[in-house]
Amino acid sequence: MSEPIVQSAGTSADLELGEVLNSLSSISESLLESYTLLAERARALEGELATKNAELERKVLEAEAMRAHLETVLGALPTGVVVRDGAGRIVRVNPAVCAILETTEQELLEHNGHPELLGHEAIGQAREIQLAGGHSRIVEQRWTDFHTASGVSGSVELVDDRTDYAHLTERLHSVDKLAALGSMASGIAHEIRNPMNAVRGYAELFRREFDAESRQGKWASKICEGVDEADTIISNMLSFGSPEKLRRDRVCAAELVESAIELAQRSIPAGVKQSLWSIQSSVDCPDFQADHIKLRQALRNLVANAIQAQPEGGQVHITCALHAGEIVFDICDAGPGIPADLRRRVVDPFFTTRAEGTGLGLALVHTIAELHGGRLEVSPAPAPAHLGGGAQLILKVPYHNCK
Repeated sequence: MSEPIVQSAGTSADLELGEVLNSLSSISESLLESYTLLAERARALEGELATKNAELERKVLEAEAMRAHLETVLGALPTGVVVRDGAGRIVRVNPAVCAILETTEQELLEHNGHPELLGHEAIGQAREIQLAGGHSRIVEQRWTDFHTASGVSGSVELVDDRTDYAHLTERLHSVDKLAALGSMASGIAHEIRNPMNAVRGYAELFRREFDAESRQGKWASKICEGVDEADTIISNMLSFGSPEKLRRDRVCAAELVESAIELAQRSIPAGVKQSLWSIQSSVDCPDFQADHIKLRQALRNLVANAIQAQPEGGQVHITCALHAGEIVFDICDAGPGIPADLRRRVVDPFFTTRAEGTGLGLALVHTIAELHGGRLEVSPAPAPAHLGGGAQLILKVPYHNCK
């Protein structure tokens, strides 16, 4: 009677095991299906990620290219650029501002500024700045704040070098002024010369009537000397007002300098020893084509000016050399030099710092230099110590060979 019961229990167990196996099989199929779906999803995500990575890489490359382009543009700008962040720290400068301020990018970043940077006070007005090298520049500075859509803020200061523009503008005004003054000086000179010639003629007749050592004879001689001096001034005014065309011929530089020195020494007042002034020259220059008379007059005025700057005596050095296609005459003295605020005015006609001066000497030199296509320069620095340490004036004319 017990055997059927055992078989019934086994059959029940087999049924339960079958159900479990069926359940496991169903779960396995479900897991396999889920794994398949996950694998497909993973492949899809992997494809999307690869696409996104490629797009991101492309955008990074575009950003790098844009940054490099902007860096190139910033580096090529002739205007100086100083970029500050929201806290006012300098984060970027371009080469132009370093060149204008004569400094380096590292110094600007380390010191977070420069004495000549104005910041918010930069409103676009031209001003003169003094640089460490001892010379100056004329600059215009502007300031602009910026805010980006991403919340980045900061400022940009622009520094524009206007030195050449200012000098050209000044030269243009000078040309206009010189033309007007030249016309006026020429007219005045012609009007004065006629009565002065009459005065000299009568003074010469008066001098012949008396003994040279008599009081009347000495007075007549003084009148003639005064008329001759006035005639020299009139001649300078005529040369300045209506300069003649150049008459070029062969010029020996050594002879030119020697004759100019001889003429300049005649400007030393009578009774004053010429030995008080040591005038030395050094010439290393081939013969060239120029207007000998006019150049000699210009050099004579420069040497005489150097002598007059040292009324108690001193030294004058004249050098002449061929440099970079120009004949360069360098005149140095041991006088007090020319103040910075007067350097641009010394070539103006009728401007002088001496009570007895006419203000035509350097103006005439300037005119003669321009007739030759050259220029007269006043060195911003004192002459070298071994050449006197005073003023240094440089006359430059283009070199034309004699072939």
